[in-house]
Amino acid sequence: MNKIAFIVITITFSSCINTKKVVTVNHSNLPEPIGPYSHSTNYGDFIFTSGQIGIDPKTNILKEGIKEQTIQIFENLKIILSDNHSDLNHITKITIFITDIKQFDIVNEIYASYFKTFYPARSTIQVVALPKNASIEIECTAVKRK
Repeated sequence: MNKIAFIVITITFSSCINTKKVVTVNHSNLPEPIGPYSHSTNYGDFIFTSGQIGIDPKTNILKEGIKEQTIQIFENLKIILSDNHSDLNHITKITIFITDIKQFDIVNEIYASYFKTFYPARSTIQVVALPKNASIEIECTAVKRK
């Protein structure tokens, strides 16, 4: 019985001194956030991105059209993931918000071009509106490269 109590106390103590914390990463090559949020946070090896819309970081202007916005989003996600020591191949889950589900085939074609070895888990949701009148917003969860 003493061994079991020792194991329980050790596990409890170990969980109390966990040094992991939520960290935000500064991204200098991205458009400024359009609200009070970070482009990404991480906890240990997990990376969480905020929803990205197709804003060009050079002009800070939303790209025209679903195709251009989707491409810009993936280019921005590549920067976010790189700054977090990751890449598109380490995405575990993607959520897509789209204002017109009829444009889903266009998004799928572009999406497929960014993933060569596997496809992450994904959800797609049609929404009424997005910030800055964007047609699409994408967020993801990834892990750091080892």
